[in-house]
Amino acid sequence: MRGWRGGRDGVWRAIVGGLLTVIGPGLGTATAHAQEAPGATPPGAIFPERLYAGVGLVHDNDNLPHPGNTLRDDNYSAAYELRVHGRFVEAWRLTAPLALLDRLTGVRRLHERGRRRFHAIRAIGLIYTPDDIRSSDVQTDDRPYASLMAVTVSRDSVSGAAQDRVWSSALSIGMLGLDLPGDLQRFTHRTRRWMTGRRVPVDPAGWDNQISSGGEPTALYRVGYRRRLAGDGATGRRKHWELVGGADGQAGYSVSASAEVAARVGAFTSEFWEFSRGVGGSAAGPQARVEPGVPRWDVMAFAVVRPRVVAYDALLQGQFRRSVFTVPVRHVLAEWEGGLGLSFPLGPQQAQLVGQFAQGRSADYVGPRAQPYTWGTVGLFFSTRGSGGR
Repeated sequence: MRGWRGGRDGVWRAIVGGLLTVIGPGLGTATAHAQEAPGATPPGAIFPERLYAGVGLVHDNDNLPHPGNTLRDDNYSAAYELRVHGRFVEAWRLTAPLALLDRLTGVRRLHERGRRRFHAIRAIGLIYTPDDIRSSDVQTDDRPYASLMAVTVSRDSVSGAAQDRVWSSALSIGMLGLDLPGDLQRFTHRTRRWMTGRRVPVDPAGWDNQISSGGEPTALYRVGYRRRLAGDGATGRRKHWELVGGADGQAGYSVSASAEVAARVGAFTSEFWEFSRGVGGSAAGPQARVEPGVPRWDVMAFAVVRPRVVAYDALLQGQFRRSVFTVPVRHVLAEWEGGLGLSFPLGPQQAQLVGQFAQGRSADYVGPRAQPYTWGTVGLFFSTRGSGGR
C-alpha cells in the first residue's frame, strides 16, 4: 500500500514535470534563496487561514473593451463568477468530495507539505454562442450554443522556503444545458438596449439547440502546480518583476493539460498566488497577509501565455445526453492573457481591481467558421486584512 502511494506521487510528479519542461530550463533556478520578511510564518508553522478571508466578483465578456472586439456575442460570450475564500469551506466539510479525490490520486500528500493552505468556493456560469444569434436554426457551419452552471470547491497549498510553490486541486459539480444562462443573456441584452436606446444587441434565438438542452449533470476535477521562476524582492517586500511557471491537468467535462508562463511588472508586495485573474483563475487569492493598519498599494501589468492540449470538451462535443448539434475539437490550442491590476486598502478590507484587455484563445473546434476569439474581463476582490486567525 505504501509503495502504491509513492507510485501515485511519482505519476503526478512525472506528469507535471513533463508539462513544465515546455516552460524552459529556468524552472530549477527559482528564487528559493529569498529570505522571509519580518513577521512571516516561522519555519515549519502552518499559517492559520481566516474563517472568512475574502470575496470576489468576476465577469468575462466579449463585449468588454479589448482588441478584436466584434461588439456582438460570439464564441466565448460571457462568464460570471462569485468567489468566497476562507477556512469555513473546510470546516463545513464542503471539501469532503474533493478530499476523497485528492486522496485517491495522491494529491493529498502534496497538499500536506504546504505551510499555507487556502480554501474557496465559487459559483460559475459560462455562456458560448455562435456568431449569428438572431437565427433559431441550427448553424452547422459554426460552434453550438453551450452553457455550464457549476459550483467549484478548491484547495491551494503554498510551500517552499520562499513560499514560491503552490499545489492546487479543485472539484466542480454542475449542469450543462440549463435554460437559465440563455434567460440571463436575453435579460442582459434587453437591459443594454434600454440603457443605450439602440436596437442591438439582439436577443439570442437559438438556445433550444444548445449542448445537452434541458439539463445534464456534469463534473470536473483539476490539479495544478505553479512556481516562481525568477523575480526581485523576498516574501512580503516590494517587488518590481516576477516570472511564474505552471502546469495543470483536468478530467471530466473537459479533458486537457496545459503549461503556462506568467509575468508581472510594476510595484507590488502581493505573491503570485494572491493575485487573481479571470473566471476560473487562481483561487488562493485574495489573501492580504499584511498586519492590520498597514496599508498595501500594488500596481502592475501582467501577461500569460499558455499552450493547451485537449482530448475532449463537452461544451463542443456534447456529453452522454444526445445534443442537437456538436462539433469536433482542435487538440492543440494557444491561450493568452494580459491586463492591469491594482490593490489598495479600503477600510478594514484590502481591495483588488483587475482588468484584462488582451486575452483570447486560438480556434478550439473544427469547422468553416472556426477562428481565434478574444474577450475582456473585470474582477473586483475584497479580503480581510491581517496575517490570519479568525
